[in-house]
Amino acid sequence: MASSAEVRVVAATRVPLLRRPQPHLEQIPLSLFDAPFVAFPAINRVFFYDDDGGADYPSLVESLKSSLADTIAVYFPLAGKLTYLPSTGDVVVDCSPSAVADGVAFLEVEVDGGTPARTPTERLDVPAFLRLVPSLEVPELPAPVLAVQATRFVGGGGGGGVAVGVAVHHAVADGQSFWRFMDAWSAAARGRPSPPAPAFDRSAIVHPMAADMARRILRKKAPELPLIPTANLLRRTWERHVVTTLELDSHRIGHIKNRIAELDEATTASPGTERRPRRLPSTFVAVAALVWSSVVRARASRQPDDGARAHLVFPADCRRRLDPPVDAAYFGNCVRCCVAGAAAGDLADAHRGVLHAREAIREAIDGFLEHPMVEAFDAWIDAVAALVRQPGFVAVTASPRFQVYEVDLGWGAPSRVEFASESLPNGMVAMTAGRKEASVQVMATLRPEHMEAFRSQLLYW
Repeated sequence: MASSAEVRVVAATRVPLLRRPQPHLEQIPLSLFDAPFVAFPAINRVFFYDDDGGADYPSLVESLKSSLADTIAVYFPLAGKLTYLPSTGDVVVDCSPSAVADGVAFLEVEVDGGTPARTPTERLDVPAFLRLVPSLEVPELPAPVLAVQATRFVGGGGGGGVAVGVAVHHAVADGQSFWRFMDAWSAAARGRPSPPAPAFDRSAIVHPMAADMARRILRKKAPELPLIPTANLLRRTWERHVVTTLELDSHRIGHIKNRIAELDEATTASPGTERRPRRLPSTFVAVAALVWSSVVRARASRQPDDGARAHLVFPADCRRRLDPPVDAAYFGNCVRCCVAGAAAGDLADAHRGVLHAREAIREAIDGFLEHPMVEAFDAWIDAVAALVRQPGFVAVTASPRFQVYEVDLGWGAPSRVEFASESLPNGMVAMTAGRKEASVQVMATLRPEHMEAFRSQLLYW
């Protein structure tokens, strides 16, 4: 499928909410963790399945809609509307009868040709992928928070297969919440037991100024509510960059971990001291350290600046770290960005750059574990947002814990899962579990002149 392929909407239907929410949950206010994402691009994922089911395709789509209805009956905020309350200045997920009456938008689409291909260098055709996900973008609240698109690839020599595109408004869910919802939908589609029920009560997040802080953040991110600023600095950034998806298998990850440990031992060992058991970094720390140092090294090959400071931003789940802890099944945003910093020259060092990255990431994690909740949360968000505009910015999103290839919606396990977004700034990297056991999928967005050096370092360091 090329970005110019003809797209035909076969049907536009609504999936109804089968059960009315409890009265006390008909309006769910955005928490201080939710509010930063009110004007943020949606969480978009595309699940590709090689076999569309042939003659059974229509019944499979009906089954998909039926299982979605069963799932949103439990995850009912996804059938609601993101709504502004001028009387209080709050934005809420409105789950009242009038707000959920329309249900969830479900598009059935046909496209000529096969699924969007990667080039031999694994580069993605971003416009083609964006056509596989329904848009949630609106200029003014209220706004829907979930939409689904089933795309069947037909005709042509490369025809066949299906893609399911899912868009969820980021103000109502973080990555963990999104993947819990997809896990529940997959269980419903396969007729398997449901995972633990989600929790929606925002009062579980304890902060001395929780409601006031959320309003303060809303005023900064969307100062003209109910109008939503859509022309922000992240829009259509992919046009200036290239996007690559790579998979690191378990052997490659084991090699990365062991090499980091070997370099660490060689650096810290003293003559005559007893050799300690090797301490391997976690998968996240090992891959994130290599990703960060590889990006900085690729950039430094053309723009050396040994005195520059580089930063890595990555999310940390706050649920079990807060006081009191939040239920693991809490549905909403409950992550805080961690910031690791190091000298760009150290990170670009061919021998020890990954070690410098590993140490900086560890320090950032230790700081988060000591203070998972930042009291001046709005100021912290402003400080992190400022890093996005700096030349040395790198962000790692998602997590290798997200088992994205286990989402079976009726066609078996997906053959590919891709990230499709209008918001792909230079230096953004998404990491999830890969298709193979214990592998990690890495999607990176970089300037064209930096991508090949990054790719080589990631695959062959």
